Amino acid sequence: MSSPETDQTPSPDEAAKTAGLGSAAASAAAAMFGVQSSKSHQRDFKQGSPAKLIFMGAVMVCVFVTCVLFAVRCSMQQAGVAGP
Repeated sequence: MSSPETDQTPSPDEAAKTAGLGSAAASAAAAMFGVQSSKSHQRDFKQGSPAKLIFMGAVMVCVFVTCVLFAVRCSMQQAGVAGP
């Protein structure tokens, strides 16, 4: 017999508060690689803040571009082609 006070299911307001930047980062990373499940996708759009998802998506893209540029620069240096 469960009463409303002991129910373990969080309300939508509580769930939105618990969805932090870590959750948004995990969601953005999974979406970038195309491995996010439909269940996670639904949860993100019901509980997550659009601003957090957009922010983390932008951060992930910046990190990805920086890593690619670093890899290209290191490869060019190893090949003996000096850059500026």
